This record gives sequence, C-alpha cells and structure tokens, in this order.
Amino acid sequence: MLDFMRPLTIHTRHFPPRGFYAITLFPFIFYRGRGLSVSALRHETVHLWQQAALLVLPFYVLYLVFWIVGLLRYRNGHRAYREIPFERSAYALESSPRPSAVRQAFGWITELGRSQSLPKDCSEESVSKPTNLP
Repeated sequence: MLDFMRPLTIHTRHFPPRGFYAITLFPFIFYRGRGLSVSALRHETVHLWQQAALLVLPFYVLYLVFWIVGLLRYRNGHRAYREIPFERSAYALESSPRPSAVRQAFGWITELGRSQSLPKDCSEESVSKPTNLP
C-alpha cells in the first residue's frame, strides 16, 4: 500500500452503528470493538481506494443507488448490502495480501451486473442463459 493512502483508523464506542463493525468515511476508518482484524483493515482500505478513485462524493451516491436497487430487487437489506459492487470487490480483495492500487480502486467495475447467488425462488436450470446475437 502506498504511504499516502495509509488509512487513518479511529476507535469509537458508538460509531459505526450497531450491526456494523467498521465504516470508511474518507480518509478515516471508524471501528468498534477491540481492534481491526487484518482482513477488516484490508476490506476498509479497499473502500478508501474506491472513494479516492471516484473523488469521494460520487462513491457515496453510487453506493446508495446500488443499495436501493438491491433492496427493491431482493427485499432484504443484508442481501442488498452484500450485492453492492463496492462491497463484493472489497470482500473479494480482503484476503489478498497485496492487491494492486488499481484493482482496489476499480475492481468493483468487474462486479457490475453480477449476482452473488440466485434468488431463492430461482434454480440454475430455470434461469435463461444469454444467447449470442450476430
């Protein structure tokens, strides 16, 4: 990780709210509990890179839009959160010992249009496969 992107971590008692362990609000990572695990720090650092790459504000707008679309689609707040491309990318990279800055910042783009799993009411056989058009 480049020195200029070293996360500034802040331990608090009441933020982030219950149900969340850590949250990145550029340029800070706020966390509750005893400390950040290595994977949690990596996860939040990916968000730091994503926010910097999108010049901060657009990240939050897109994050909210992705979450609302997911909420309407899945009718489940946790699933909507897990399907946000930024989160999918951060979860995928949190186990990587040294992901590149470009992958951290822009890896979420490869997650657009992907779904973590099929909805409960669909089986793999019932989902139509895309056809190649000439």
